[in-house]
Amino acid sequence: MFDYRILGPLEVFHAGEPLSISAPRERDLLALLLLAADRAVGTEDLVDGLWGSTPPATARTTLHNYIKRLRRRLHDACGDHGTIATGPGGYVLRQDGALLDLREFERLTRSAGEARERGEDAAASARLKAALALWRGDALADSRAERLVQIEAPRLNEARLLAFEHWLDAELRMGRHAQVLADLQSHIGRRALRESLYVRLLVALYRAGRRSDALDAYQQARNRLIRDTGLEPGRELAAVHRRILADDASLLDPRAPMDDGDGGRVDIPAGPGSSWVLPAQLPPSNSAFTGRSATMRLLDTVLPNRRAPSPGAVGIGLITGQAGTGKTTLAVHWGHARRDHFPDGQLYVNLHGYDTDRPTRPTDALSGFLRALGVPAPRIPADEESAAALYRSLCAGKQLLVILDNARSAAQVRPLLPGSGGCLVLVTSRNALGGLVARDGATTVPLGVLEPAEAEQLLARIVGSARTRAEPDASAALTAACACLPLAVGVTAADLVLHPERSIAEQVRRLRGDQLTALQIPGDDQSAVRAVLDTSYTALAAAAARMFRLLGLVPGADITAPAAAALAGVPAEDAADRLRQLTRTHLLEEHAPGRYTFHDLLRAYARDRLRQQDPESERADALARLHSWYLGSADAAVQQSHPEGVRLPVPHTGAGLAFADTGAAVEWLDEERANLVALVRHAADQGPWPVAWMLADTLRPYMMAGAYASDWLAVASAGLAAAEADGSLPGQAAAHRSFSSAYINQSAYDSSRLHDMKALELYRRTGATQGQAATLNSLSLAAWYTGRLDDALHYGEQSMETSRSAGFRVGEAISTANLGAVLHDMGRLAEAHERLTGAVGLCGGVNDGLPKLAAIAQRNLGVVLHEQGKVKGAAEALTTAADMQRGRGSFVDLAYTLFWLAVTSIHSGDRGVALGYIDQAFGLETGEVRAEADLHTAHALLAQSIGNHGRALQRFEKAKELARRCGGRTQELRALNGLAESSLRLGRLTEARTHGESARKLAGDGEYGLFHARALTVLAEVELAQGHGDSAEQHAQQALASCTAAGHPLGVADALLVLGHIRKATGEDEACERTWKDALGGYESLGACRASEVRALLRAADGVDRK
Repeated sequence: MFDYRILGPLEVFHAGEPLSISAPRERDLLALLLLAADRAVGTEDLVDGLWGSTPPATARTTLHNYIKRLRRRLHDACGDHGTIATGPGGYVLRQDGALLDLREFERLTRSAGEARERGEDAAASARLKAALALWRGDALADSRAERLVQIEAPRLNEARLLAFEHWLDAELRMGRHAQVLADLQSHIGRRALRESLYVRLLVALYRAGRRSDALDAYQQARNRLIRDTGLEPGRELAAVHRRILADDASLLDPRAPMDDGDGGRVDIPAGPGSSWVLPAQLPPSNSAFTGRSATMRLLDTVLPNRRAPSPGAVGIGLITGQAGTGKTTLAVHWGHARRDHFPDGQLYVNLHGYDTDRPTRPTDALSGFLRALGVPAPRIPADEESAAALYRSLCAGKQLLVILDNARSAAQVRPLLPGSGGCLVLVTSRNALGGLVARDGATTVPLGVLEPAEAEQLLARIVGSARTRAEPDASAALTAACACLPLAVGVTAADLVLHPERSIAEQVRRLRGDQLTALQIPGDDQSAVRAVLDTSYTALAAAAARMFRLLGLVPGADITAPAAAALAGVPAEDAADRLRQLTRTHLLEEHAPGRYTFHDLLRAYARDRLRQQDPESERADALARLHSWYLGSADAAVQQSHPEGVRLPVPHTGAGLAFADTGAAVEWLDEERANLVALVRHAADQGPWPVAWMLADTLRPYMMAGAYASDWLAVASAGLAAAEADGSLPGQAAAHRSFSSAYINQSAYDSSRLHDMKALELYRRTGATQGQAATLNSLSLAAWYTGRLDDALHYGEQSMETSRSAGFRVGEAISTANLGAVLHDMGRLAEAHERLTGAVGLCGGVNDGLPKLAAIAQRNLGVVLHEQGKVKGAAEALTTAADMQRGRGSFVDLAYTLFWLAVTSIHSGDRGVALGYIDQAFGLETGEVRAEADLHTAHALLAQSIGNHGRALQRFEKAKELARRCGGRTQELRALNGLAESSLRLGRLTEARTHGESARKLAGDGEYGLFHARALTVLAEVELAQGHGDSAEQHAQQALASCTAAGHPLGVADALLVLGHIRKATGEDEACERTWKDALGGYESLGACRASEVRALLRAADGVDRK
């Protein structure tokens, strides 16, 4: 007898002996067959499972060979040729009494659920423990096939986690709180974003009498969630935390309804402070919805069982049917009607699977879902795998309805499946999607045309029951002529509403008299739709009919009246009137105020009519007008909102919108982003290519500011492809620059440098000095961020000189400001001050003052003034910068400014003010890793200032981790020096030395001058504490010399303070007092809070009360 095991690496045993199957593809094939044991798997399914979207030309032959080899291997072990059988549906692996660990796991978890329902917690716990013991690691751990790795393994691993949570619940109900803690904490270490585990950890700790540990665990969970997802804890976790804070005695009762018997779901009511973002994306329900009662009941059968959800298996309902049957209407209506089953919200996306120009990519759909779930745009991963993983993490333990409308293939659907059994996915498709049924367990819900009575009821709802009662036979004839298709009935009914004088019988005669009706095939519903559309279309006024046809050209998902006006070449008022006419006839839908779209069937019809009636030249002219309008509008919006951006010139045709202020410009860009991306991709694919690469470059500053990673990379890729096809060197260079900026934004500095070097070569070939200057500045930034300060200085000076020689004042201002920041990090404060003062002046002399850049220059100048001890000037510059940034949506830039305002406030002892700045900065949710590292450092410095060095260490460790993740040398140095100082204050001298030496080495001998000096100062204290006076003196003197040379009075005072301690230790009391007095003078001149520390030392030294 065979024993198959997939809950871990794939293993096969026969009669207790292991059976070796070593070829990776054959192992993956066997795994695919085992997942569907005793069920047929089609050839196409297996090809897709083994090779994904890129099967070799010989895939079928190769698959057949793999099957033969597997059969032979299994036959050699058991002598049975039929273990893998061939049938009409494909290949079947017959279990025939063989053991399969997955089936045993499912049996045990089902049995545990039944025991739980009966209140038999001991039996449920034992069965779940037995089920979990079957696992030998992650499911299918050695598989290589994309489907197994990305779909099947996560699904099975989620089932394991749910079983573990159900076991925890049974144990907790039996009062075994302390006993489960070790297992709980081990799982949290591997699943740090799973809130349901933290809920159980808090409850277990609280019930075990460890209330303070429970509160600490909540803070750790909250910090991790904010860092990795940008979200506060969900309502269940927040509610448990509130109950523990309130010392709620009812939570101590082991039999209290923590899970309310629902199979593991923690259903504690959330108070008004709940922070889970409740998505409600369902479109409005159609008020004319009629019938479908049997189908509604069938959909009810796929509702998740709220009391005992299936472990790890997300429910999928697949609504299939031809175009026009009302699949979307049904899904949306059912979703609204069953909304109470999904307390965590509803997500909706139109996948446009049947629109060849603009099918929705899974990455784009995931980005939309993550935004709806409250993830800030900068935190949304650009790659599909990471975005899908974050999406599944956020959905874990939730009860969500997800509607995936108009899917063409299972590949479009799978990345959008949550991992939680409490969620339900409704998919609508014209295709059967057999793979979704066979592999993912989807329940098919076929949707045909309406029953005749239902179709007549729909007609009555739209035109009024009085009219249909007056003409019952004509009503039946009309719906029959529409083939009882909801779309056709709706369109012809809308036509009747617009013509109340027309009888239903006359409408029937008009349909039957249509010139195309003779071409209908009996029973062909789609030709009936065509007849209905022809009737409605031919009734339109000529201007409205022309608008309808032209709308078929639009690449985006929807359109506004101004864009439609450009497309048709008519005034905006006329365009708006024609759009309203089309909406009244149901040929168009106003899905949001002022935004119009239509069914893909109607879009196809519009394109057919366009090809029949309008010559190619008119179609090309209309599309050119639309391109010009979008290009002109985008250019104006970006110029208004991001004037510093160095971009390719856009031809000014006078087309497009004008924007009164930055807010209006950004709002338009946000609303049109999806359409702009679609237009770039459409033009890159079908031409004209210049439109694609010019619009891609125009959007770069906007994409950069919003950090829309997925859209940004899509636009850059399309722009580069178009420029290469067009042979445009400027377009290629601009696209490489866009890639570089996108990769810098993701801290992928090697990729950024690669694209910058390509851009620089192209700009030099074309003699584009502005492009060269911008690219050199980008290379300087990447070098600066990664700690290569000499390279940063080299590239920055080249950029500045190139800009200056070309009279490019904007480029000169940008590179000068960045050079000032680099010189600051090098400890060359006087030079930094000179550069930054010059940059501020340059900004004021260009156009409208370059407000974004001027704010950055002011901020960096404020930092330098702070380091130079010019307290008042620093505060003024930093406050000015923050005020400028608050009005322009410069969130990342503002976060850095707030960090420095917090640092200056901490040094002056204004801790409450500092905390306010830190909270403001965290509230910006920038998603920029370097900024986030600095903000953790600010929290740590605040904790240090009140002597809470334990908390400071935690924050500095977090800052160090983030800094290393993004390669941020400056951020890592701040964290290491902070770790060294707090370790020293806690008496952890070995750790202090380790961190201090790390900081000293990372800073280099002089590359990061101020950081190097700070590390030496801390190391001097460590040496002194360990009794090494000579080396302590040497370090402190080096630090003093460096800070004196740099003009850094705070560093001078810190070094003097340490030197005073060294003098005290060697018995040089007078020298100690003189040194401390010098340090005190420095601190007092800066208004630094450490002055009080030195006064206390001096009082203790000589007993004099110093004021």
